[in-house]
Amino acid sequence: MPTTEASRYPQRLCCHFTRKIGVDHGEHRGEAHFPWGLCVQRADSKALPFDCRAKDGASLAHVQFAIDSHVELFSRKSPMAVAWQPVQND
Repeated sequence: MPTTEASRYPQRLCCHFTRKIGVDHGEHRGEAHFPWGLCVQRADSKALPFDCRAKDGASLAHVQFAIDSHVELFSRKSPMAVAWQPVQND
């Protein structure tokens, strides 16, 4: 997700997620441990990449939906959206 404010999001998202799921986070990185899978966020100066993993496609879609809906919620003033790109694992 391209943004010049990437460092704000791992902390905000992870702090919000702590109400319902396990998280690990620092200043520029966060891990959200959903019941359906894992989402790792690593902020840099130009973007906030999300690396999401799950045991199957349906679970992955559930993780991505959770991230999409929260990104939408936290970026209401300047709407942003995640551009998901599938990665094939060997």
